[in-house]
Amino acid sequence: MKTSVVLGPITQNLGAFKIPLILLLILVLTVIVLLVVENFIRSKKDPFRYKQGLSALLVLGSLSAVVGMLGQIMGIWHALAAILEAADINPTIVIEGLQASFGTTYFGFIIFFIAFIAWLFFSYDHKKKVVT
Repeated sequence: MKTSVVLGPITQNLGAFKIPLILLLILVLTVIVLLVVENFIRSKKDPFRYKQGLSALLVLGSLSAVVGMLGQIMGIWHALAAILEAADINPTIVIEGLQASFGTTYFGFIIFFIAFIAWLFFSYDHKKKVVT
C-alpha cells in the first residue's frame, strides 16, 4: 500500500523528509497508545513510566516541528538553487520548491499538535488523579 494512499495529499510533497516525519508520527501514536494502556487499562499503574511517556510526547512532538522546519529550509534552498540555475525564471519552479518546503512544516506541526494535545490530556488527567 502506498503512503500517499494512507496519508493522502498531505505527504505528496515532503521530499526527503517524508520518511522521518512518518516515523515520528508512528512513534507519537505509539506513545499515545502506551499512555492509554498505562492510564486506563492496567490495574497496577507505574507513575515513572507514565511520566516517561509524557516526556516522550513532548520530545517527539518538538522533534517533529524541528524536522518540518528543516524540510522547509531545504525546500527553499532547492528552490533558490533552481532559480540560480535557470536561464529563464519560471514561477512554476519557485512554487514547486515553496510547496514542498511548506508541506514539511505543515506535516511536522500537525504531528506536534497531535503530541501536544495528547500531552495536555494525559498531564491534566494525571494531575486530576493525583489531587483526588
